[in-house]
Amino acid sequence: MNAKIRENKLLVQFIFFSVFSGMGMGVAQMAITLYAVNLGATASQIGMIGGVQGIGLLLTVLPIGFLVDSIGPRRVFVLGTVISAILYLLFPFARSSNALLAVVALLSFFTAFRFIPMTSVFLEFVRKVGSGKAGWQRGSHSFGLVFLGPLCGASLSKYWGFEITFYFVSVTALLLILGVTAIFPERVRSEGITFGERFSHLKEFFRDRNLLEASSAEALALATFSCFNAFIVVIAIRVFHFTTQTASLFVSFEGLIFIATLCTLGRVLENLGQRSFYLTSIALVVAGLLSLSCIWHPAFIIAGTILVGIGLGMFNLVNVTCVAHANAEKGKTAAVFSLFTMSGIIIGPVIGGLAGEFLGTRSIFFIFIPLYLTLAIIFSFRKEKEPCFLAGLNG
Repeated sequence: MNAKIRENKLLVQFIFFSVFSGMGMGVAQMAITLYAVNLGATASQIGMIGGVQGIGLLLTVLPIGFLVDSIGPRRVFVLGTVISAILYLLFPFARSSNALLAVVALLSFFTAFRFIPMTSVFLEFVRKVGSGKAGWQRGSHSFGLVFLGPLCGASLSKYWGFEITFYFVSVTALLLILGVTAIFPERVRSEGITFGERFSHLKEFFRDRNLLEASSAEALALATFSCFNAFIVVIAIRVFHFTTQTASLFVSFEGLIFIATLCTLGRVLENLGQRSFYLTSIALVVAGLLSLSCIWHPAFIIAGTILVGIGLGMFNLVNVTCVAHANAEKGKTAAVFSLFTMSGIIIGPVIGGLAGEFLGTRSIFFIFIPLYLTLAIIFSFRKEKEPCFLAGLNG
C-alpha cells in the first residue's frame, strides 16, 4: 500500500513538473517566433530559426545521455536549466534576425540537458510501475508545450512585450530546479566507470536490438506526426479552401486526441496485450493515412485526423514501454530514443514534401503506409508471441 501511494505521488509530481516544463518551452517557442516576425525576419530565416532548435538537440542527445549515466540526472538537469535561464535573458538584446538565430542556436545545445534527464527518470519509473502510465509524461508535457505555452506566450508578448516574456521564461526555467529533488535521483547508477569508457561502449550499445527497433518505430511515428503538422493546414487551405483559422484547428484537434490517448489507454494496453495493441495501433494509423490521402471530401480529412491521433498515441505507448524495459542504462536509453525521434521529426516533413512534389498531394501521407504495413507483416509472422522488441515484457 505504501509503495502504491509513493508511486501515485511520484506520478502526480511528474505530471505537474512536465506540464510546467512544457509550458515554459511553449512560451519560449511562441515568443521566439513572434519576435522573429517583429524583427522582420524572412520566411527562410524563420524556418532556419525553427530548424536550428531541432538540430542542436539532435547533436547533443547522445553525449548528454552518457553524462546522465556518469554524474546523475539531477546534476545534468540543474546545470542545463541554469545555463538556459541565463541565455533566455540574452534574447531581448538580439536586435536582428541573424542575432536571434545565433542565440537560438546556442540555446539549442542546452535543451538536451533538461530533456534527457527527465526522459531517463521517467523511463525508469515506467519500468517499475508498468505500461499503464507510459503515456502520462509525454501527454502532460505536450499539454503544456502545445496548448498552455503558446496561449501564455502570445498573451505575454502582446500585453507585456518581448522583454518581459523572455524574463518570464527565464524565471520559469529556474523554478523547475525546486522540483528536481522530488523526482530526480541524486545517485550515479554505475560508479567507477569514466565518461570516456562509457562513450567507448557506444558500438555495443547500438547492438541492442530491442532498443533500436522500438526507437526506429517511434521515429516513424514522429515522422508521421511532424509531416501531418506540416502539411494538413496547407491541404485544408489549398484543396478544401478552409480559412487559416479553421485549418489550424486540425493540428490542435489531432494534438488533443494524441494527448487523450496517451493518458487514457495505458490500461487497455495492459489488458489487451502488447501484440494486439500494437497491431491495432498500426491498423488505425494506416486507416487514418488512407483517409488523409482521399482528398475528395473534408470528411475524410476529419476522420483521418481522428484515426491518426489515436493510432499514433497507442503506437507511442507501446514504444515507450519497450524502451523502458531495454537492458541498458536509462541515460543512454533516453539519448538513443531521443536521437531517433528527433531524426523522425526532422525527416518526416522532408519525406512528405518530396512525395507531394513528385507524386502529387495525395502521396504526402500515403508514402508512410508501406512502412507501417511492413512493420505489421514482420510482427505478424514472427514466432514470438510478442513483436521481437516486446518479447519477454509480460513475463
